[in-house]
Amino acid sequence: MDNNRYSSNRPRRKVSRRTYRNRRLAALAIIAFLILLLIVLIANACADDKDKKPKTDTKTAVTLTTTTTVTDSAIQTTTTTTVVATVPKNESDFKLDRQTISIMVDETDMPRVLEYPDGTVEADERWTSSDKTIATVDSYGHITGVSPGVCYVILKSAADVDQEVWIKVTVRGESADDDDDTTTPQSSRTEAPAPPVYDTEGLTYIDGILLVNKEYSVPATFEPKLEQICYDQFNKLSTDAAKENLSIYISSGYRSYKDQETIYNNYIEEEKKKGNSEAEAKKIVDTYSARPGYSEHQSGLCIDVNSVDDSFGYTPEAAWLAEHAHEYGFIIRYPLGKEAITGYQYEPWHIRYVGSKVAEKIYKKGLCLEEYLNVG
Repeated sequence: MDNNRYSSNRPRRKVSRRTYRNRRLAALAIIAFLILLLIVLIANACADDKDKKPKTDTKTAVTLTTTTTVTDSAIQTTTTTTVVATVPKNESDFKLDRQTISIMVDETDMPRVLEYPDGTVEADERWTSSDKTIATVDSYGHITGVSPGVCYVILKSAADVDQEVWIKVTVRGESADDDDDTTTPQSSRTEAPAPPVYDTEGLTYIDGILLVNKEYSVPATFEPKLEQICYDQFNKLSTDAAKENLSIYISSGYRSYKDQETIYNNYIEEEKKKGNSEAEAKKIVDTYSARPGYSEHQSGLCIDVNSVDDSFGYTPEAAWLAEHAHEYGFIIRYPLGKEAITGYQYEPWHIRYVGSKVAEKIYKKGLCLEEYLNVG
């Protein structure tokens, strides 16, 4: 046997430059493929993880696009990130009187914090705007319209960074002093007509609007039932809300003098059972129930919707109603912050029909009916 055949000094076969180059490109291509595969796996894993979480802190959706190019000498990898804004889910323990606000340029409004997360107080409030070119917000939550558009105002807790709530802000282009009689420019709905004027002695009309409150009553014999225009416009409102997967329905409409008398007296008895005197019971009940003859329900022009209690104010139906009721001729009759004027607690479920011309003015200026009619 010729052992020289296996000698370590045996000359090796030369590899051509072309073959070496091809092998190098093949190796680079494999590396590029592995990098691309890794990016895809990571992106899919993130997507799966997002789908599994019932609650997420992420406020954006991210799309990754990767392009890999193999050249003779290097691998070029380009990653493009596109951020797509999404509407956040409000799942914090902050409770606000509303989570949508519609204002005009230069107009200021603010949501009220009704309940704070555990361990959070008013001093921990941190307010920011997602777009200061549309609306600004100060450290107290006062939101001011800057230019027409839609943005979000975010309330966070300095004591707990996981607690935050987003308020949708719509800024319209009209001036806050505009007294235009037209309906909302964004609305394509037909104008809601003014309610009828009843030729009945004992009714108080101001500028064609029937006024029923703690000072102005209606006769015990006045029984108009639920006004047809009011009912028809409510059906339009309810139908349009349903298109957005919201359920708004009538819980209480017309009430006679006798009906209201029974309701009011039952409330008095309930308060007395709590240990209150007759006078104390009446004083308490007068903040949330009208005495017979002084109830708007007897006018046939008002409706209580859904759950007639404070819980309704936390629902998306309440937020939608506050923002759109005027488009159908209704106003929130007892708005938040007007208790000293109306004499009643905030009732987001109680709407009063006045027609779209009047409702639009009241809505734009943030008034209650007494302020609009300039009565005490």
